Amino acid sequence: MLASPGELPDQADHSWSYEVKWDGMRVLATRSRGRLRLTARSGSDATSRFPELVEAAPERLPEGSILDGEVVMLDGAGKPSFALLAPRIQRARPASTVVRPVAYVAFDLLRLGSDDVVDRTYDDRRRLLREAVDDNPRVTVPGSFEDGVALVASTLSEGLEGVVAKRHRSVYRPGVRSPDWIKVPNRRTRSVVIGGWKSRADSPARLASLLVGTPTDDGLLRYDGAVGSGLSDSESRTVLDVLRDITSATTPFHGYPAPEPARRDVLTWVEPLLVVDVEHLGRSANGLLRQPTVARLRPDLSYRDVVEGEGA
Repeated sequence: MLASPGELPDQADHSWSYEVKWDGMRVLATRSRGRLRLTARSGSDATSRFPELVEAAPERLPEGSILDGEVVMLDGAGKPSFALLAPRIQRARPASTVVRPVAYVAFDLLRLGSDDVVDRTYDDRRRLLREAVDDNPRVTVPGSFEDGVALVASTLSEGLEGVVAKRHRSVYRPGVRSPDWIKVPNRRTRSVVIGGWKSRADSPARLASLLVGTPTDDGLLRYDGAVGSGLSDSESRTVLDVLRDITSATTPFHGYPAPEPARRDVLTWVEPLLVVDVEHLGRSANGLLRQPTVARLRPDLSYRDVVEGEGA
C-alpha cells in the first residue's frame, strides 16, 4: 500500500493517526523457518542485501507472518540516511564485513501466522503488530501519534523526512496508492545562486538542470547540487536565454569538486548573478541538497543577499 502526497489533515478531524515518514527502502519481511525473508517493492528478493536482518525475526512473531516496513541505516546523529543506505541497495550482497548494520522499522502487518489481516482496520493491525513484535536491536515498531501538527514540528526540528497520516479505520490495500494514507514531506525552502547549467549532448538547446550553490562567509560559492525540476517549459527557455548571456569559462564553485558530467551531459558555467528559491528535504551525506526542486525565480535578490546557512 502506497501513500498519496498531500497536506496534513485538519486537526479537528480525529479520524487520523500519524507516523514518522522513514528515509529508507520499503520492504516486506516474512517469517519463514525462524528467519526473515525480505521482498522489495519490485517483487525481487532483497534478503541477501541485508544479512544482519535474516536472524533478527522477533521471537513472538508467528511463522508465516508478513510485516510491512522500511530498511533504514542511521547516520552518526542517529537519523535515517538514504545516502548511507544506497550502496547496500545497489549491491546484491554486502561486503564480507558489515561495518554499519541496518535496522528494520515495521509499521504494518499483512498476515499474522496463517491469517490475512489486510481487511482489518489500521487500528486493529497496529494493535496486532504491537502484540506480535517484541523489539530487538534490528527490528522495531515505531510509534503512532494523534497530534499531527506536533509530529510535523518534531520531525522538522529533528531533520527527518516527514509524516504519514493514516485513517484509523482504513484497510490495507496492496499495491494501491490510497487517499487513506497521506504523505506530508518536510520540504524546506532556501535561496541559492545559479552557477551553471547542464544540458544533454543530443539536446543542447534544452535545459536539463541548474547547477546551484550557496555563498560562504569567505566569498566562495559552495556547490549544492543540480536542480532538474520545478520550472515550466517556458520558464526554462527564459532562464536559459538569460544564462547564455552570462556564461563563464571557469566554474564559480571554489573549494569543492566540480560535478562530473555523465557521458551524455554538457556543463556550462555562468557568472553567479541569478538567484532561485528551491525546496528540498535537507542534505545528503555528501552535503548536497536532497530532492531539490525550483520553487520560484528571485529576480529581487542578488548574490550578496544569499546568506550561508539560510534555510538550510
